[in-house]
Amino acid sequence: MNLPLEHIPDSKLERWKYTNLRHALKNLVLTPARLGWPDNVALINPQAPGAGQYRDMMLWDLNTQHTKDVKVISSSDEIAIAAHDGQWVSPRLVVHVKEGDDVTLIERHSGQGAYWKNMVIQIVIGKNARLRHYRFIVEDGCGVHSTSAHIKIERDGRYEGLNMISGAGAVRNQFHAEIQGSGADCTISGINLLSGEQHADTTITLEHQAPHCTSNQLYKNVLAGSARGVFQGKVHVHRAAQKTDAYQLSNTLLLSPLTEMDTKPELEIYADDVKCSHGATTGQLDEAPLFYMRARGIPEVQARAMLIESFLMQGLERVSDEAVIDEVHTQIAEWLKTYA
Repeated sequence: MNLPLEHIPDSKLERWKYTNLRHALKNLVLTPARLGWPDNVALINPQAPGAGQYRDMMLWDLNTQHTKDVKVISSSDEIAIAAHDGQWVSPRLVVHVKEGDDVTLIERHSGQGAYWKNMVIQIVIGKNARLRHYRFIVEDGCGVHSTSAHIKIERDGRYEGLNMISGAGAVRNQFHAEIQGSGADCTISGINLLSGEQHADTTITLEHQAPHCTSNQLYKNVLAGSARGVFQGKVHVHRAAQKTDAYQLSNTLLLSPLTEMDTKPELEIYADDVKCSHGATTGQLDEAPLFYMRARGIPEVQARAMLIESFLMQGLERVSDEAVIDEVHTQIAEWLKTYA
């Protein structure tokens, strides 16, 4: 069937100006398909967060219209989400971490052929609860992946997220987090390893709505070939959110002159007693330490790999699960064998 391109965001919209999803999808012939999850459509929230303000939440609406795969998570789980050639799948995760609970959720994304995975994630973290949420996106080079995630965090709640992208033709990860209770914390980290003609867009809106809360956004990107990366991170501090401590940073290494990185950090602050900072760097590998290492007998390829890995490891500073850290190390090492 033909995709409803008129209901897919275009690059004329402000938050979509760096990503042309219609172009990525226009030549794909796809048929709606199911993953075989339960049909719990009664549990989904049809209201797209920020729809009134941004008017660009069409992907959430499309998921609501087409999803038959709804998985409800309330305890630690590990999920594999695979798509196949010619499929258009619309999975939805509904995650509710109850008061005082500590939950780990791992998503592993893969696929084969040309397909579109349009996903929605609804998360509610109760009082004094914690969610560790780790996502590994290793899609096929012809696959398109889009995720719209909404996170609500109550008093003293904790969200620890890691998104690692090392595959897919085009990816759009969009997060909207609302810190609603005092003493809460939201950490969203990312490692993007992009090559060939891959395109990966991370767009984050983080709302501080309560006092004495913290947040941290830290993304590390390495681009090879003619890949393109996008990071748009916005911190919105409401008037009531005094004593907010928010940090945002995106660092990018360009391994080829054909790569491109678009970065747009934003702060929107209405409180007067806050500590907020943001920054972004984009550049090539520093030749000085590379020369130093080669002068001491380390082969150039190995030296480059060591420097790139060291750069990326800073993106794991906020990850508390040792098994996940080990898995990230393994994936980085495999990628560097080809692109260092």
